Amino acid sequence: MKPTFERGALLGGLLVLTCSVQFGLGIVGAAGALPGALLLGVGITLLWLHFDLPAGHTWVPPLVLGVGILLSTAVLELAFRPSFAEWFAPLAAVLASGATVAVLLRSRTRCNLCSRRLGPADLTFRCPRCAQQVCEETCWNFEHRRCELCLEQRVHLLPLESSWWLRVAGPRLTQGKCQVCHADAEQAELQACPKCRRAQCRGCWDYSNGECARCGAALPDLPVALHTVVGSGLPVEKSFQG
Repeated sequence: MKPTFERGALLGGLLVLTCSVQFGLGIVGAAGALPGALLLGVGITLLWLHFDLPAGHTWVPPLVLGVGILLSTAVLELAFRPSFAEWFAPLAAVLASGATVAVLLRSRTRCNLCSRRLGPADLTFRCPRCAQQVCEETCWNFEHRRCELCLEQRVHLLPLESSWWLRVAGPRLTQGKCQVCHADAEQAELQACPKCRRAQCRGCWDYSNGECARCGAALPDLPVALHTVVGSGLPVEKSFQG
């Protein structure tokens, strides 16, 4: 089954459960209908948010629960003529559900980039360049393995010191062109890949998270923040000391 169908079926099951339980409690009278509506408002909302069911807006769960319990009360009115107090059950459910949503949403973390509240099923990543926790839906770039803001701003990560580059990639090349941007040795600082020896400028090394564009090998001794995002190439366990 598709996830959307599964979520829709689960939502339908929760609504049927709500109406059935409220109908049974309504037969007992107002003493059962009102507390039952409060408990259902809290319980069903917790399940709704736990399974991340379709909502779109925070007012959707209270509204749906209120309508469901209102329908149960209307059926009770036709069948058993309940007391007038039972008509307050939908209001009790809406208030309980709304209070539950407010408390849960306030306790949820936000995406550091778009400030969207993150649900239990939301996937997040810590950007190795700015260290911000961002959502995968709109703020994480899988291709470049960084947040969209760092990609847009071309935030640098690899060390700028020539001593670091000398140690991990050897001396700077004095001739040739970058295999990515085609800048020559006079325009950019070229470094050879420790594995395939193809030239790549330091800017392109940084942009590709320390990986060679040709063979996919990663530079040794990359910053710790990159260890969780560099996965397409195998680190080269070779260090150049000059």
